[in-house]
Amino acid sequence: MRCACFLGTVALTASLAAAAQTPGAWKPARNVELVAASSAGGGSDNLARLVQKILQEQKIIDVPMTVINKPASGGVVAWSGLNQNPLDGHHLAISTANLLTNHITGRSTLHYTDVTAVAQLFSESVGIAVRADSPLRSGRELAALLKSDAGSVSAAIGTSLGNTGHITLAMVTQTAGGDAKKLKSVVFQSVSQGVTALLGGHVDVITTPASNLAAHHVAGRIRIIGLSTPQRYAGALAQVPTWREQGINVVVDNLRGIIGPKAMTAAQTAYWEAALARVARTDEWKAHLEKNQWADSFVGAEGSRKALADQHEEMRVGLAALGMIK
Repeated sequence: MRCACFLGTVALTASLAAAAQTPGAWKPARNVELVAASSAGGGSDNLARLVQKILQEQKIIDVPMTVINKPASGGVVAWSGLNQNPLDGHHLAISTANLLTNHITGRSTLHYTDVTAVAQLFSESVGIAVRADSPLRSGRELAALLKSDAGSVSAAIGTSLGNTGHITLAMVTQTAGGDAKKLKSVVFQSVSQGVTALLGGHVDVITTPASNLAAHHVAGRIRIIGLSTPQRYAGALAQVPTWREQGINVVVDNLRGIIGPKAMTAAQTAYWEAALARVARTDEWKAHLEKNQWADSFVGAEGSRKALADQHEEMRVGLAALGMIK
């Protein structure tokens, strides 16, 4: 999908840093709360604590930051709560694709335009994997099977229907000419449970962000047969083909970003853009990008708004194929 070049980060940092030094520029005066829409140890929580750690240890901010966990209702509680403090730049949250899909499926009235997009931190590809001994040897073979009989394929789906993994499988099915509504989707409470089910032969495939599958792929327990990224990864997953390479034009991005209240001021937004751009330049951040198979696509508020708008349309297509739009 959209992977902004990291070269723009340097220019963005310089311009925002200059703006932050102008008279009257805003900066936090007390403890900052960073909300994670997951419980302790979950994906959003781990990301929030990484951002918190770098901001504080690198002295990018000079006030404390606290990570607040609000895992209820797929992020609805976490993100809706931001607007209880409409003009307060001391309240931020990690955004995920659920910010978009919750509204599209009717789970929440909160639209992505009801919050302030501050920055996109990185992009993450979705991987679809099979057991190491599966008769399905490639994404092309899976696509052919999905076209002929989508109902014959059982898939482990992260923690909820309609997530990016589910949407990716639906788009592969639809692009191949199959009926995504016939997919046998099995929801597990965690990705690890889904992997266990795959290894035990209880499901045919698993679809989830690639970072959840990389270690199992490298160890030879599973085979990732398709990635939803525009181009191949480097490193451990360099031999895994994209869906486009296999004749299936599917690109799905699992964005991660920072958002704030809808009425956040321009000065508050500029401060956090600059601070997060500095985070994205640290060696520790870059090491996590490489370790977790995250694509460097950092952009500030303007780029983040566009990325959310583009992904909103992308999610609508996949959820329509699943019959999940309300």
